[in-house]
Amino acid sequence: MTANDRSSSSSSSSEAPHFTREWLLSALRYVRRDFEAARSGEAGDDRARARLDTARRLGLDGLANETMAAIDRAVEEAARLEWPGGLEARYTALLGALRALAETSSAFNAHAPNRPHLSYLADAMAQAELAAASGARRRTAERLRGLYVIVDPTLTGGRSPAWVAEQAVAGGASALQLRVKDGDKGRWLPLARELRSLCANAGAALIVNDHPDVAAAAGADGVHLGQGDLPLPASRESLRPWQIAGTSNALQEEALASAEQGADYIAVGRMFPTGSKTDTRPAGPETLRALRNALPEGGPPLVAIGGVTPENAPEVARAGADGVCVIAAVTLAADPRAAAARLAEAFAAAKRG
Repeated sequence: MTANDRSSSSSSSSEAPHFTREWLLSALRYVRRDFEAARSGEAGDDRARARLDTARRLGLDGLANETMAAIDRAVEEAARLEWPGGLEARYTALLGALRALAETSSAFNAHAPNRPHLSYLADAMAQAELAAASGARRRTAERLRGLYVIVDPTLTGGRSPAWVAEQAVAGGASALQLRVKDGDKGRWLPLARELRSLCANAGAALIVNDHPDVAAAAGADGVHLGQGDLPLPASRESLRPWQIAGTSNALQEEALASAEQGADYIAVGRMFPTGSKTDTRPAGPETLRALRNALPEGGPPLVAIGGVTPENAPEVARAGADGVCVIAAVTLAADPRAAAARLAEAFAAAKRG
């Protein structure tokens, strides 16, 4: 890289937050004008009149006051907004906007065979949007390098799952997974959102088991998929591009396939016999060790799951685990906070060598 290249790179990096903010502000002001016209009924020309008529026909004038108030607040706050994503945030947003425009165009032309469909463009933008958000996903997946606790409302000893989750995080869990086998998603969506707030305030990640749609609705950090769940590529269609997707794997071949499909983390298990889940297949530290050797350096975090305790955590650490995942060892413990702390420290000490 030449001196000029370094100067250009440094300049682009420093200008990224400003550029992103101005791009957002410009879009907000443009949209505000249309909502203002929908409310006031004023249009300066035929094109503006057509937009006004359409907006009123769609009922956007009824949303004008609320939307304009939000825009005005955003314009004020955006001037003070930090943009840690820099150009990552800009490209993710821009590509997502293009994808949405292409999808909308194709959807509205679905029954007009002689008109062009932009589904190919939507697919291309979706892939590019996913790539643009890859850095954000990697940063989220880093939270799984440590103690990862699954919270199942049926495995809390009759105590509030939110309380158990709070204690686990206080004890050192850097990630939680909400696992609910009740098919009535509407009943447990509020719990998912409650745990999302808890994790956000604590700097931990929240993962939803099985259901990418619930993960998206709750604003969780991602989804965990079993071998019988929705395939990973298909689950991406429900997730935001910055939400992670991890998988359960008992065989090395399954784990390598997950990595090939772009899994953001790979759970391997079960490591040891466990009573919290009876339908799992054994994997053991030997599978974990083989997988560690098979995956390239810098790949997705490997999480050991199944029967992990403070006593055997060092074994899975030496086998190559980046994190350990437990259920009953914490959620059924008399003192979930203390149990989490013992597990987190046992694993961390082993990783330190």
